[in-house]
Amino acid sequence: MEELRKDDPITAENADNNEFANYDDEAEAGREAEERKKREESDRLLPPDEDAILEVRHLKKYFVLKKTLLGKPISSLKAVDDVSFKVKEGETLGIVGESGCGKTTMGRTVLKLYQPTGGQIFFKGKDIAGYKSKEMRALRTQMQIVFQDPYSSLPPRSTVGDILAEPVKVHGIVPKSQIKEYVLSLMEQCGLRDYYYERYPHEFSGGQRQRICIARALAVNPELVVCDEPVSALDVSIQAQIINLLKNLQKKRKLTYIFISHDLSVVKYISDKIGIMYLGSMVEFGNKKEIFDNPMHPYTIALFSAVPNPNPDEKSEHVILKGDIPSPVNPPKGCKFHTRCPSVMEICKHIAPEYKEYEEGHFVACHYCEQALKNKENV
Repeated sequence: MEELRKDDPITAENADNNEFANYDDEAEAGREAEERKKREESDRLLPPDEDAILEVRHLKKYFVLKKTLLGKPISSLKAVDDVSFKVKEGETLGIVGESGCGKTTMGRTVLKLYQPTGGQIFFKGKDIAGYKSKEMRALRTQMQIVFQDPYSSLPPRSTVGDILAEPVKVHGIVPKSQIKEYVLSLMEQCGLRDYYYERYPHEFSGGQRQRICIARALAVNPELVVCDEPVSALDVSIQAQIINLLKNLQKKRKLTYIFISHDLSVVKYISDKIGIMYLGSMVEFGNKKEIFDNPMHPYTIALFSAVPNPNPDEKSEHVILKGDIPSPVNPPKGCKFHTRCPSVMEICKHIAPEYKEYEEGHFVACHYCEQALKNKENV
């Protein structure tokens, strides 16, 4: 931690109580950026994890809002800011967070639907972050997405048969003579009747449309599927059907999912690992059991407290977060969550916490957690 400036008028008597008075936040932000850059450069030299089908390192996606006349960015929206994680083959990674925290942008950037601003994306051991559209074409059959809205993500003038047959034709999955048979088999696997083949999207309910979207994603036999809030627009009873369908298809096809949602009960049911995002950054990451049994970050604890308890005899304390999510265009200095955190300390307002592994496979970015563990050790 840097010393206070020499011209600081704080006396020795109260220096400890005012450790961060007149602290140079801009200089600290610059130092943090330099350290982050050094970590990225050192991590770039490390080989990819052989056990992981997908490994993301220091992923960034910034949307430029203003430029100079020469094209230099003046203002950027940091939708995804230094996110890292690994997913093994056959696993489901649940990504949780409030609306606007960057979940969807992160999923689309991993699939290269958005070009990443920085970082590495290892898919099956190859860094695809710098791949051009022609290079990505060969990978499109291995990486797919199920979009959130089943109403707007299907072309209204195409029949179900045409929607599902198109990617099969484009990528040459089966010979032309076998396409209809292949599509009908796929529809059956996704719980769709064969007579739906000639129908149009507007003739179906939301749950049936989402089944069509899932069938379209699986038409090219992918290995990784990003599920972008696939059940948020559906009734609870239909949600259960779609989630069970996804789990059954995962077993049959050995699929790997990145499941994006704000519904913790759904994420708990389907996921093996969970990542908690806030304002573009990963604040906590770990195995499902660790995250639900021992949530460490105050934001994670607040999210869990918002889940209704079905037992009326048990009293649960609700952690109410004050204020709104800050703008990703101008995020707060220090910890991004400090403006709403119920456990905020003075250091949180000035120095960004390090994303550290506190238990095996359990990563947290929080000064309060670090301080709490130190106090535990000293007792």
